[in-house]
Amino acid sequence: MADPSLLPHPARHQAMLARYGFGLFPVPRYQDAAVGSWRVARYGRGPVEGYLPGAVLEPERHVLHHGRTAWMSTSLMELESHAFHVHQAVGVVVVAGLGMAMYAHAAVQRPEVLRVVVVEQAKEVIAVARAAAGMDRWPRGDKVRIVQGDALGSRLADLVLDATGGRRPDYLYADIWAELAAPQAPDDTARMVRALQPKAAGWWGQELSFGRWCQEHGQPAEPATLQAYAQETGVPIPVSAGYAAFCRDVAAARLPRRPAAGQPSGWRRLWARLRGAGSG
Repeated sequence: MADPSLLPHPARHQAMLARYGFGLFPVPRYQDAAVGSWRVARYGRGPVEGYLPGAVLEPERHVLHHGRTAWMSTSLMELESHAFHVHQAVGVVVVAGLGMAMYAHAAVQRPEVLRVVVVEQAKEVIAVARAAAGMDRWPRGDKVRIVQGDALGSRLADLVLDATGGRRPDYLYADIWAELAAPQAPDDTARMVRALQPKAAGWWGQELSFGRWCQEHGQPAEPATLQAYAQETGVPIPVSAGYAAFCRDVAAARLPRRPAAGQPSGWRRLWARLRGAGSG
């Protein structure tokens, strides 16, 4: 069992378990690190917004930067937006994008997970994540295999099947974008699905992508609607009543109103605020 001292926001975790059937997950003990243009830096105490409604006061958070761009962090928004995908991790899990190794760390702690294969294109990201997250010291870290390659490249299937011993992935989690619910994320994930044929899959920010689709089609965020969305995107998204409720709550709290014609989208401003990478 994972060290309970590494589980952040226990009250939030319990509330999510009760409402959705899944909660938060332990995170590594991070330290500052820098490799090339990538660095992980600590920010001090400050308020941050969650993916779900409500803000919290965090004692600290670590942020992965590429140059001046905040790529990901350990803030509550990140934890909640990864939570469902951690809950889905079973058997052989393929992760597109290493980031801060937060998802890989959570997945290997799950007894249901046999192996985690991470596909990461940037050698510097691999190096900075190893240093910042202490990957060589993880309990059950022997489950992780990092493959350097392009998750959208033509050799993805060869790279992954070699790492899994030819076994079809049980879950694919795609997290290769700097922007939350990037417009290209559903199509990019579907491309990976066609290459790997996982039993189930999802991408980072999926709930907001689904919420936008519901807006466009005038549909409620219900299990049947989520199933229709999965079929349209070509991604085998796991469907449950609890997850549909999670999608509804996230969309209600975080989905900007659609801008009038000619007005810029508020997504980038929303993302900058939610990421929690400002001064601390």
